[in-house]
Amino acid sequence: MQSKDIIISQELLKKHGYRVTEGRVALLNFLSSSKKPLSISEIQNTLSHKMDKVTLYRALEDFVSSKIIAKVNLQSTATYYEFIHNDHHHHHIVCEKCGKIEDIENCNQIDLQKEMIKSSKHFSVVSSHSLEFFGVCKMCD
Repeated sequence: MQSKDIIISQELLKKHGYRVTEGRVALLNFLSSSKKPLSISEIQNTLSHKMDKVTLYRALEDFVSSKIIAKVNLQSTATYYEFIHNDHHHHHIVCEKCGKIEDIENCNQIDLQKEMIKSSKHFSVVSSHSLEFFGVCKMCD
């Protein structure tokens, strides 16, 4: 019997025109169940279904292009990836000492985008945005 998550991942792959493979399903399930953005090395070391690096990179970039996952800039040498949950819009705050990542749920993105367009001299549309905060967590303070 297939779990609900596997079926959702399979449907998501089909919806975006991807072949449903064991590796892609495992990758989507892994990313969707993660509570934080993950680096490629974290994905590769923890993902139960082993994928070669080229296949993993290709799948991640395809999923970013299809807006299934997002790249998250955490001012690190590594690139981080996070599953995009329907309308679950959030940002992150990152400890500059230990690297702890916490989701920040409050983002008045609609008003912020309207203000950006209103004050812009050259843009009329905002298609997406990324906003991350950096500081020191209470444990490192």
